[in-house]
Amino acid sequence: MADSPDRSLPKQCEDWGDLKAAYRFLNNPKVTPEQIQQTHRQRVRRRCQASPLVLAIQDTTELDFTRHRTVEGLGPIGNGGGRGLLQHSTLAVTPAGDLVGVLHQIWRTRVPVPEGETRRQRLGRPRESDFWPESVRAVGSVGADTRLVHVTDRGGDLFEMMSACREQENTGFLIRAQHNRWVDEGKEKLWSFMGKQAVAGYRDVLMPAHNGKPERIARVSIRHARVSLNPPCRDPRFTEPMMAWAVYAIEESPPAGVDPIEWMLVTSEAVETFEDACERVDWYCLRWLIEEWHRVEKTGCRLEASQLKTAEGLERWAALVAIAAIRLLQLRDLAQTAVGDKAEDPTSPANQPVALQALVPRTWVLIVARMAKREAETLTPRQFWLTIAKRGGFIGRKRDGQPGWMTIWRGWYDVMMMVQGVELLDSAPLSKSCG
Repeated sequence: MADSPDRSLPKQCEDWGDLKAAYRFLNNPKVTPEQIQQTHRQRVRRRCQASPLVLAIQDTTELDFTRHRTVEGLGPIGNGGGRGLLQHSTLAVTPAGDLVGVLHQIWRTRVPVPEGETRRQRLGRPRESDFWPESVRAVGSVGADTRLVHVTDRGGDLFEMMSACREQENTGFLIRAQHNRWVDEGKEKLWSFMGKQAVAGYRDVLMPAHNGKPERIARVSIRHARVSLNPPCRDPRFTEPMMAWAVYAIEESPPAGVDPIEWMLVTSEAVETFEDACERVDWYCLRWLIEEWHRVEKTGCRLEASQLKTAEGLERWAALVAIAAIRLLQLRDLAQTAVGDKAEDPTSPANQPVALQALVPRTWVLIVARMAKREAETLTPRQFWLTIAKRGGFIGRKRDGQPGWMTIWRGWYDVMMMVQGVELLDSAPLSKSCG
């Protein structure tokens, strides 16, 4: 799958026996998505333990299988009669933006809200809002020396979510608020209270391209304060207020025709200074990485094109696709680190041939060096990744920015095919005579 993530299962399997075995595996009721990802998740947790702080980024997406009419066990999605699954994922990311891997995933079918349902009935049935605290409890703590901070968009703005983080050892939260809660014992609402705080400073935020709008730099004002969040008044599970910090980022002069940024971030992590507030904004910006990962799953790995016939089989397939999509983004990150502007520094590891020799198999170095018209012993990581990116269609002009995951993968796949061809010839050399 990692070698050819955009191809169908029949094309990923070498022969009919392999394909039959794959279908048996994916349709085996004794196999669970958690078992499929177990080794990956264990390695992710071990890698997290090497860092003092790790961000656990959560998000939900809809998997659309509407075109596959014969699939059993799907639920409603969207607003137009679609059918599919809900997928809620938690990814481990370092504060520097390095994607570590999958910490946890949930797949469910949406349950339509019964007409006339009471609040008590709603609290008694499974709900999509349960994904957030359920994921926190499932991930738990990754280690006594590693602080894990769950980062969510507005869907995670739940008192239960915050409480679940407080219950776990060495765990915190950073949530973009959607509820204008009462604060400070009901004296004022959150937005009003934060709007009265003095501006601590200004900073630039990189907004990625989205929904056809180009990437841009937004300048936001930042306010921050400590707040006491009142518990939900009609939820008997919570009776005590929760102490937290709020960071309010506003784009005061957006470009014409562009919706301004307005982020109300609520966090368990102390915000004493303007620098602390900027760091929390940076953490929230990394949440976009999970949205990009969803695009890799659906576009690069064609998750929604699967022809499996049951929802359970699709969940097992999605568990495998998730890891393949992680690899594609990690390849992109490796390449961008090597070909980025900072890599122009001759002292950078990206320009040291010895770094490449230690990390990349010899056959890869030889083939890419030939493509780059350089000697293998002098090929640097920067030249290696730039050559692969260009093989995938990257031109490298100043206005082109950095190569994306699809470009890197296309180049990687081409080189991989060459490497496999060379290794095949080495293992079974051709006879000197055709007779």
